[in-house]
Amino acid sequence: MEIYQGAFLIIAVLGMVMLIIATKTNSHLILNFVLRSISGSLFIFGINQWMKMEGYSMFVGLNPGTVLTSGILGFPGVVLLYGIKIYSLL
Repeated sequence: MEIYQGAFLIIAVLGMVMLIIATKTNSHLILNFVLRSISGSLFIFGINQWMKMEGYSMFVGLNPGTVLTSGILGFPGVVLLYGIKIYSLL
C-alpha cells in the first residue's frame, strides 16, 4: 500500500505545481515539463505493477531522479531508465 501512497503524493504535488504555474506567463514550457513528469511517473508505476504481477523482480523506483528524467526526456527517458536497469542486471 505504500507504493500507492507514494505515487499519489507525487501526482498530487505535481498537479498543484501545474496549477500554480498555469497562471503565470510563459508557462507552456514548464507545463509541458510537468505533464511529461506526471505521464512518465504513471508509466513507470504501471510498468512496475505489471512486472510485479508477472513475477519479475526488476523495478525502476519512483524518486526525484526518475521523475526529473522522465520530465526532461519524456518517453525516451523512461525507456532509458529501464535500459539502464536491464544493463545493471547483466
